[in-house]
Amino acid sequence: MDITSDITAQVKERITLAPGLPNPNPTQSSWQQPPHPIVANIQSNLADEADIVIIGSGVTGCGAAHALLHHPDATELRITVLEARETCSGATGRNGGHICSNILESFGPLMDAHGLEAALETARFSEANAIRLREVTASLAKKDREATELRDVVLGTSTSNSETMEGFKTAVRLLEQEYPDSLIEFKFVDDRDRIKEFSFQDDVVGLVEQHGAAAVWPYRLITAIFEKLLTEFEDRFTLQTSTPVQAIKFNPTESPSYSVTTPRGIIRAHKVIHCTNGFSGHLLPNLVGAIYPLRGTMSVQKPGPDFPLLGDRFSWSFVNEFTYHPESDVWDTQYHYVQQNAKTGEIWIGGEYQKLSELLTSDDSTVGEITQQKLSAVLPTLFSKVEPHQVRKVWSGIMAFTSDGCPIVDQLPSSISGREGEGEWIAAGYNGHGMDKAWLCGEGIARMALGEKSVPGLPQIYLLGEERLGRLTADGSVGAFKSMFS
Repeated sequence: MDITSDITAQVKERITLAPGLPNPNPTQSSWQQPPHPIVANIQSNLADEADIVIIGSGVTGCGAAHALLHHPDATELRITVLEARETCSGATGRNGGHICSNILESFGPLMDAHGLEAALETARFSEANAIRLREVTASLAKKDREATELRDVVLGTSTSNSETMEGFKTAVRLLEQEYPDSLIEFKFVDDRDRIKEFSFQDDVVGLVEQHGAAAVWPYRLITAIFEKLLTEFEDRFTLQTSTPVQAIKFNPTESPSYSVTTPRGIIRAHKVIHCTNGFSGHLLPNLVGAIYPLRGTMSVQKPGPDFPLLGDRFSWSFVNEFTYHPESDVWDTQYHYVQQNAKTGEIWIGGEYQKLSELLTSDDSTVGEITQQKLSAVLPTLFSKVEPHQVRKVWSGIMAFTSDGCPIVDQLPSSISGREGEGEWIAAGYNGHGMDKAWLCGEGIARMALGEKSVPGLPQIYLLGEERLGRLTADGSVGAFKSMFS
């Protein structure tokens, strides 16, 4: 597809817009209903000082706080998490609720760009992240553990496009050849009877089963963990909601040397960890363009009475070629991610069909009209026996994409932070696949902040070496965005 230079300029203009702070009135996500009775809007007196301030209360910030509070070298440290809105009100509380690896689509490109070992390292990290999330969930009290609804499922990734199907076959063969000891098993399926078990429409020509995937209620998981941390470490851990960070300053003559400004006052800290994902550019303007927000759309829909209850066995995704429609300026990923609540039978489905200004934005206070129409009508095009279906709710959420398709997990150099100090770290930029990466990225960045020079298992391509800094540019992001639709 030929994307004109005019469209390229428009993409760059959107990608290089500063994200600002999260909108104080976002669309209402069904994951967040009802709000957690203790941590959703928790506040206490804002301390004058903390040893480490974590900005952001999603899965990354929670993982960082959990790691710091349990680390043997940090038993005396005071940790504060600052959240601009309610707890877990960003991407984690708005996503599809999948714990699944994207190595089927990413392994080959990663191997081509960075070599086999880097691709293997990334695949192992994804698997380890899923294992770790299961471990953390298992440590919760029975009531909270059951509320997360974490369950093992087989993810069926399907397509109605023969070219995409051939790509599936190639990707599965590559994984079998280069990563035979994978903990996740991928199976290519074109058997009609097996495809019917997933209740896909008859136009599906093939699918890949991912064994080792899971589905979860992400908001309940993260808020339960925060509640547990607040109880166990009440003497040195605080979570402050409705406390957006407006600015960070570094003063080398003071201790603590960082001043973190919020509308509720200034908190001084020795170290700052950025876990704000799509909003990273607000406090780190030198990253604007290298990491950029992209708005996704999710919904809850009730299928008709003939649709089977499959949510305890399966989750789904549907993939065709990403498409740009120049006549309407609509960017259509033709990618849908789906899970079914194993208790209620409701289907949680997301997908992107948006104008450029609605797609490349940090505003999750609205859902585009054509996006809502498309998502509300898509269910019967993907599945059989779903009619008559009802749309319960539609909402949006902000993801973060990077120039090279990899998360950014490292200490921030002054060239990025814009400040002289060496006490800032970041974990962000999951390119639409945070649930299989973000928790361990949070743990990893916490360990780095405590002085560990190397975190075992953390992919080296996530770090900010000089070569990578050269790739993280606005032009690189424009190229990566356009390539998705080419």
